[in-house]
Amino acid sequence: MANPQSPSVYRRILASELRRLRSGSGLTQAQAEEAAGIGETSLSRYENGTNSMSIPVAEKLLTLYGEKQPRLGQLLELVKASRRRGGGQGLRGIIPTWFEDLVALERDASTVQQFALRVVPGYLQTERYARAVLSGGLIREDVERHVQARMARTLLLDGDEPFEYWVVLCESALRVLVGGRDVMREQLEHVAEMARRPNVTIQVLPDSHGAHASMNTEFQVLSFAIAPEFAVVYMDYPTGSLYLDVPTEVEPYHRAYTHLIKAALSDVQSLDMIKARAEELT
Repeated sequence: MANPQSPSVYRRILASELRRLRSGSGLTQAQAEEAAGIGETSLSRYENGTNSMSIPVAEKLLTLYGEKQPRLGQLLELVKASRRRGGGQGLRGIIPTWFEDLVALERDASTVQQFALRVVPGYLQTERYARAVLSGGLIREDVERHVQARMARTLLLDGDEPFEYWVVLCESALRVLVGGRDVMREQLEHVAEMARRPNVTIQVLPDSHGAHASMNTEFQVLSFAIAPEFAVVYMDYPTGSLYLDVPTEVEPYHRAYTHLIKAALSDVQSLDMIKARAEELT
């Protein structure tokens, strides 16, 4: 699924959950359509993510499947999100349009698993490090607004219910002197501080490990508590992004991430390496 509008991704999340709930109820599509009083083949389009549902139709189906508050209300909010266009409210005009979908999805994610090669991920970046990364890339105009947008995304790891963040970070990302020694030392100290948070797990994949499961590809896997069978893989490149949400496409990334976790140092060993590298730059 390349370059989707975020509402279509939300329709996919709902489609996955509708299929699971109907299967659990023991109803066929035709039986569910008749019981909910909706047209023939309508449910097929909802379960395929082709069409968005109205709130009344969604409430009929979810009630039919036995959903009750508070989860019923949560699912209905997801239905509303599936009908809106644009996911980067508040950041539109700053972030690229192809990035808006990720901004929308990460706000609702319960877990984000990320693999990073040579740059500390955006969620963990300091302001000075982010400025150096953005200044050295393709974005040469309005860098400060992009920096502030990136800083706003780091707040997703704060709050009352932040998502669980697990990152496997290649050792090379600790060694590339982005912004110089002072900026890099500050960045590594910040990563070490973030690693102590209960919702953050950071593992370093040492260069000495050699070949691994994702040599040339960085990626994120976003999962959602409201739809446990659904996940989205996100990857980007200089001028765009790719979103995968078909189970057969997502599964290889789950497997790759499992291998990366096994190959990486433990979180305790990783923290020691990060602190040691920061001390080298003092």
